[in-house]
Amino acid sequence: MELETYIDVCRAGKALTHSVKAGEMDLSTDSGQLVARMLGAAARYESDTKATRIRRASEQSTRAGKWTGGTRPFGWTITGGVPELHTIESKALADACMRVLRGDSLGSIIREMNNAGILTTRGNQWGYAQLAQALERPRNAGLADLHGEIVGPSTFPAIVSENVWRGVCAVLSDPSRRRSQSNKAVHLLAGIAQCHCGGYVRSGTVTTRTGDKRRIYRCSVRGPGHVSKGIEYVDKVVNELIVAVRAAQDRTKAADAGPDPEAERLELEATALRKRQEEAGMQAALGQIPMHMLGTINSVIEKELAAVTTAMARLEETAARRPPTEILPIPADSPYAREWAGMHIDDRRDYLRGICNVVLLPHGKGSTKVFNPDTVQLVIKAPGEGPGPMNSREIERLAASASLESAGTGTFVTFPVDGELVSFQIADAPTNPTDDEGVWLQRLMPLDDSGRARLQRVLDTRAALNA
Repeated sequence: MELETYIDVCRAGKALTHSVKAGEMDLSTDSGQLVARMLGAAARYESDTKATRIRRASEQSTRAGKWTGGTRPFGWTITGGVPELHTIESKALADACMRVLRGDSLGSIIREMNNAGILTTRGNQWGYAQLAQALERPRNAGLADLHGEIVGPSTFPAIVSENVWRGVCAVLSDPSRRRSQSNKAVHLLAGIAQCHCGGYVRSGTVTTRTGDKRRIYRCSVRGPGHVSKGIEYVDKVVNELIVAVRAAQDRTKAADAGPDPEAERLELEATALRKRQEEAGMQAALGQIPMHMLGTINSVIEKELAAVTTAMARLEETAARRPPTEILPIPADSPYAREWAGMHIDDRRDYLRGICNVVLLPHGKGSTKVFNPDTVQLVIKAPGEGPGPMNSREIERLAASASLESAGTGTFVTFPVDGELVSFQIADAPTNPTDDEGVWLQRLMPLDDSGRARLQRVLDTRAALNA
């Protein structure tokens, strides 16, 4: 393109061109222009051919998992073109993978790495995008990729197993994972605990009649009937329960022993699939199968391998999240309590999201001026359950169960009213089921203010009709 402009200028000015290799050219003549264009086309062809060779060589090196130059990847050192594990960086990356699988946020991992002085290979502090990219690299598991597709083993020594790497990728790509990168948490349960309506609670401030200010958790949904509880009281209950759960989990892990037969079967299946992948690559290299078929074969094997490694990751998560068999109270001065109190609030919130749901129920029986710890319900999540909230139906069942437990022993009945479950205790239950409904109504004992108000409305309506 530049040559054509140059020819026009030379032709207009009747200028001669002297080149180092082609000698003198008169671009004001047709023959001179032809020679110049032919020399330019030949030079362009040579340049394109060289670029193609370089691109193919780079692609071949990438397929072989070799180092192709550029910025040194975090986790390895490059000596004479040969990658080797970096002692500090590879350990930090492996720890970060384990923490992601455990449910920790990227924010807490970034904070600890930056505080420890572990920087990126460019000497910068870590951010969300940088850490996520570093954790999702296939070479972390000793795999080579080309345009996002796994093409075989890499020459980079693996930092974590393929199973762990795929598990980390699954966690980071989970749409239910919270991705807030700016808000700094102040209160333990804000945005985590749920009101009995299903909405999340937020922190707030109220002023008492004496003019004192109190911090509270209150439902983000406005209107009557939603929870509003003192932060210090709710946090105390949750902290005591979580300490007991952590201690019980340690006891459960200590009691487990022996390999899992299903895990061993999946590991053998994954090994067999990788062998098939290597065999296909060898057959393509020897010309036994067309090269264009190699991508199709790899794609099929990758899908099978992804299913197997996902099952392996789920088994590992299940083993790590096995529900404790017995949860016992733990003293406030125990090592478990001190460890929990010493954790950063981000780490505690991450742990709560991954291990349980917290639901705040209505006050129930007694004076509302006295905090009722039974209204704070902690539900341990099942193995493999995600970090999302409880749905409204589960919360309704939990509320009904909690009401009955706090009421003690006896006979109970629960009614669905206006989308809400209302429970009553039956005093001196009549033995004759055909008794008048008035007999039954007189024996119903409300368990909370809502039930008391509803029952009174029924009794008033019945009395008005009889009158």
